[in-house]
Amino acid sequence: MNPRSGKPQDNVSIGGIAISEEVFASIVRRYVLQLPEVARFASASFVSGLASIIGKRSSDRPIRVDIENDQLVIGVNVVLKFGSFVPAVAVKIQEVVKHRVEELTGKTVLRVDVFVCDLADDGSFKEDSSGRRLPDDEVHL
Repeated sequence: MNPRSGKPQDNVSIGGIAISEEVFASIVRRYVLQLPEVARFASASFVSGLASIIGKRSSDRPIRVDIENDQLVIGVNVVLKFGSFVPAVAVKIQEVVKHRVEELTGKTVLRVDVFVCDLADDGSFKEDSSGRRLPDDEVHL
């Protein structure tokens, strides 16, 4: 309401709102790590090493947030648990990140890029005294 006229005001600005890239990364971190198939985020050195092998530029962070025309492009570098169906988990990560970031910030997520860097063993394999993995008694296909 305009205090002088008593009429409603349209498009009144009382200041700007900015959300740090760290806020978006915190949201991504929390919800991606809640997925049971995700072991952890990939370390920066691992991601950089892979990028140099395949000849692509890499961020040094496991979560990247780029803002393009007030829309977000999010990149996530993860290590999944061994035995996970990689394509399905990657899609699940994309859906969760897009939904949660949009829900909590009101910003539009244009794209979520998921880079699966490795698979982590759950530690159930047997090793000999030198740390070499022992063969399974039986292999079922």
